[in-house]
Amino acid sequence: MTVEDKIRTFMNDASEEEKAVLEQVIDGFLAKQQKQQLTYLSGITKAEASIPSKDTFSIRVPITPLIHNPLEIVHGGMTATLLDSTMGGAAMEALPDDLTAVTSQLNIHYLRPGVGEYLECFATVVHAGKQLIIVEGNAYNNEKKLIAKATGTFYVIPRK
Repeated sequence: MTVEDKIRTFMNDASEEEKAVLEQVIDGFLAKQQKQQLTYLSGITKAEASIPSKDTFSIRVPITPLIHNPLEIVHGGMTATLLDSTMGGAAMEALPDDLTAVTSQLNIHYLRPGVGEYLECFATVVHAGKQLIIVEGNAYNNEKKLIAKATGTFYVIPRK
């Protein structure tokens, strides 16, 4: 079965929610293809990165059924991914262009369910060494309620 056939089969019985999720995925693929997003994941989650202050990196994603768990709250793994990506962004902002960083340790404390219109994570570098960067991150919902706290250690490597 071709991808076109699979999409037609899906669409024949799709609910409005399922159609909206598929549209979000397709929009994300198009955003990546058109180089409006760096990754497929950032495209399909509609991630928006920013640097709200000199020492802070931020990413915001809308809360949609695409990132829900069966309880219709944000899946913990999606919260972890948002925190990891935001803290990684903060780590990379602290590095010169010839270096980058990859996650070597991630610790998350979930404080309340991810509900609302969006999740936004803010991250700051606590320590920037030659080989390791330590970062703190906090994820909030649109009501500014703290959803999760995290720390991460990022290993510095040469950029390819």
